[in-house]
Amino acid sequence: METLSMWEATSTQRLHRTSLDQDVSTDVVIIGAGYTGLSTAYHLQKQGIQTVVLEQSYVGSGASGRNGGEVLTGYHGSMKHWMEKKGEQAAKEMFQLSLDAIDLVEQIIREQNIQCDFKRNGDFYAAYKEADLDAMKAEQEVLHKHFDHTVEIVERNELRNELATSFYVGGRVDPKSAHFHPFNYAVGLAKAVEGHGGTIFERTEALAIKRSKQQVIIETEKGTVTAKELVIATNGYAGPLHKTIQRSVVPVESIMIATESLPEKLVETLIVHDRAVADSKNLLYYFRRTADNRLAFGGSGRSSSKRDQKRLFENLHKGMLTVFPQLYDRKIAFEWGGKVAFTTEKLPYIGQLDDGTYYAFGYAGHGAAMSSMLGKQLAEAIYSHTPVSIPLAKRQLQTIPFHQHYQKGISLMKFYYKHQDRR
Repeated sequence: METLSMWEATSTQRLHRTSLDQDVSTDVVIIGAGYTGLSTAYHLQKQGIQTVVLEQSYVGSGASGRNGGEVLTGYHGSMKHWMEKKGEQAAKEMFQLSLDAIDLVEQIIREQNIQCDFKRNGDFYAAYKEADLDAMKAEQEVLHKHFDHTVEIVERNELRNELATSFYVGGRVDPKSAHFHPFNYAVGLAKAVEGHGGTIFERTEALAIKRSKQQVIIETEKGTVTAKELVIATNGYAGPLHKTIQRSVVPVESIMIATESLPEKLVETLIVHDRAVADSKNLLYYFRRTADNRLAFGGSGRSSSKRDQKRLFENLHKGMLTVFPQLYDRKIAFEWGGKVAFTTEKLPYIGQLDDGTYYAFGYAGHGAAMSSMLGKQLAEAIYSHTPVSIPLAKRQLQTIPFHQHYQKGISLMKFYYKHQDRR
């Protein structure tokens, strides 16, 4: 399904890097050139620790260059839920980490002069049902009382101040969120890694891991990397290189479409304050304006054939028109897909396994900022020789039962969610 994304098509910043064709040595070898791996390399290089990043495709080819570019506070699920499950103190630390993650992305962009159209205009969480709006009001109270965080509720009669639609019944605004051009951020982060002395090899698949007491050797088709430490940052694109990591994460297909460039006055009326938008459906829609005046619109995917793929994009287009019927005569210029990664808790996991491998993955649609933060956390653990101590840290990974059948499970869950989303 991974057709050319609008982000890559509109980027002028991509560099073509060589593949590994010899044996090299370094301090830390990192598998995966998405935000997590690149951030890990960037923060290690700033400490003078040499890194080599191996990418089986090219920088930003996975979720980091294919997502909606919505840089959001929080996690999948409400902070009320996470406070009840994790306890108030841990939930507070988690939420603050999500705010710090956006600050970190903004800081990197500023310091490295990354041209990625970063805008911190907040996000709008659109309520699909009245019950969803009631839940947002309850969450508003929890955020204010326990997290010292202010969000604004938008009632149905005020919706036009945010969106030119009657599809929703209101929503809430979080002013701390942002959006950016995700592919350009990935490319800019890669250039920052190289600017600090790191090395990135593209079209270089890691095929095997061999360990001795003091080092790890990564075998590729035409060369090896010998290092003191290994980081696996493949997220939803994890393959059989490390079975435990592969079986601890479930990749879920998400698809997007983007319109042709729209008249500026039209696109400005659709999303009035240029916020990142997602809705409260189980099979949610997420959408936003782009710097070149398109509407980028995403939703749930998964296809097994070209015919099925065509139907999914057609249905997503119909969904876009139910939200914004005023776009009925506007052309769709791009269709693409990518993988969102979920853990069993629907929270990111980070840590170090007993075999010494460092990892971070499972952002559940909230990785645009958190992946950069967890990359920094991994770097700090490596250069300080101390365990990751944030609430997201996992001392051990438990593989998901019947992982090989996850696609069937996802199909059943989506069928159930579709029923739940009726109104």
